[in-house]
Amino acid sequence: MVGKYDAVVQCRAPAKEVYDFLSSGAKTTMKVKSTDPAAQKVSLKSKVGFFSYGEIVDCTVTSTLEGCRIDLQGRPVLATNITADVKGTVTKVQSALISEFGNR
Repeated sequence: MVGKYDAVVQCRAPAKEVYDFLSSGAKTTMKVKSTDPAAQKVSLKSKVGFFSYGEIVDCTVTSTLEGCRIDLQGRPVLATNITADVKGTVTKVQSALISEFGNR
């Protein structure tokens, strides 16, 4: 069984700008599953593949003194899915954030 995978990105961009970027799909092929502007949370879902029902990446944006922190929590759509690429999907979102805003 494939488990969860977590990552953190910190950047100097304002939290609102990062939240808006994630809410637009983060320039990836992922769909926006849900958004919560008050909590600055976005859930992105990857496409269903031949061997996988896809993965979900929950993104939480938190303001910091120097910009913001983005917590990424990936998980398979189905907990029993042994072919999900959770780490790869989280890395895709992480790379999109670093490419757009940099990392500190």
